[in-house]
Amino acid sequence: MHHKILAFGALVVASAFCAPARAEGPPITAQLQQILDNYVAQRAKIEDITGVALHVSLGSFGPVIDVSAGNDGLPKPWPLTADSLFEIGSNTKSMTSALILMLEAAGKLNINQTVGDWLPQYKAWKSVTIRSLLDMTSDIPSYDETVAMAEKQLDLHYQFTPEQLIGFVDPDQGNIFPPITGYYYSNTDYFLAGLIIEKASGMSYKEALERFILKPLDLRDTYYFYGNIPGSVLDRMPAGFYHETGCVQFQPMPCPTKYPGVLAPLFGKDVRAENMSWAGPAGGVISTLGDLARWYRALFGLRVIPRAQLDEMETLVSTKTGLRLAIPTQDDPEGFGLGIIRFYGRDPLLPSDSSFPPGPYWFYQGGTLGFRVEYAYWPQYNLVITVAANSDLPDVDAVYLQSIPLSSAFTALLNAGAIHDSGAAAANH
Repeated sequence: MHHKILAFGALVVASAFCAPARAEGPPITAQLQQILDNYVAQRAKIEDITGVALHVSLGSFGPVIDVSAGNDGLPKPWPLTADSLFEIGSNTKSMTSALILMLEAAGKLNINQTVGDWLPQYKAWKSVTIRSLLDMTSDIPSYDETVAMAEKQLDLHYQFTPEQLIGFVDPDQGNIFPPITGYYYSNTDYFLAGLIIEKASGMSYKEALERFILKPLDLRDTYYFYGNIPGSVLDRMPAGFYHETGCVQFQPMPCPTKYPGVLAPLFGKDVRAENMSWAGPAGGVISTLGDLARWYRALFGLRVIPRAQLDEMETLVSTKTGLRLAIPTQDDPEGFGLGIIRFYGRDPLLPSDSSFPPGPYWFYQGGTLGFRVEYAYWPQYNLVITVAANSDLPDVDAVYLQSIPLSSAFTALLNAGAIHDSGAAAANH
């Protein structure tokens, strides 16, 4: 059931809650609105965005606040609402990992089994474990960093097959890349995991996702299409603008100096209608910010996988060294689990004056050609924040979504007395 919303330029919706504000400050919804208004005013031209949306969840079944600024960027602009849909990008990976772990809990597989056990056709990776696919230590190149894939992606309606995407980096198909060791972010890993899900479950990835996650959790505003997005879903999506000009990793160097990337012809275009087959189990889910927050609450709240599997999911490797990391620290601040990330304080790419709170928290930014969607979860505050913007950016600029609206929203909620630290035990969950 969709929320019923009245829109007046910029949207502010508070459902069942208005957080207490300090006597000298405005209500928390007004503070959050001002944060987003300022962000759009300062960053719209830089990031090629027309709107930003933010969702605050203050309890598993409790109050939520939805705020947005700007508009959807379509020919007849309309404010973003709590019903607006976004491509959540690599937030999808937590769902793919959860499906693998659900199959493990059911005795269908073990994450210490190998690609060779399940997908013997990929002989070059026969010793790669399922665990290393999910925590990005497989040493397998990412298909979306190849020129061959990017050239086909210029056709926004091109239909990829999983085998084709994986084949772009399969050594047995004549592909040669520089050696990769330690931690390496590879979308190929999650396509291989998707094929293992299909083989172990006896159903398509879409069927498994809907049967085991979307329907049981009543995530009615979350969708997965391995292909073109239907009109009924596109009608609820804002425009999504491609604003990345860099080279793909395996593009011959040096690249040209102006708009060097293979995808440069898409620069500045609305790509929301892109065929999602290129993203698949690595990043193909579309959702509202509210559903995304509910997903992460269910996941960390043990309503998806048992404790033993969540412990596996939360087992981290350092993104600096690829070695096991008990908990992120100031010196080693980022740990990758099985499709989830835990940070300590700021992302290293964030501006030095970022006010993001210190200490560990769960976080992910997913991106597609036209969207960035983030979540952050602080167990000690029982707080989930999700935020979205309608453009893709290079990493050096993409972090501003984390450093400004997300961190500023946390600070506003804390100063308003809307959240309280429940102690170190919860923080170490």
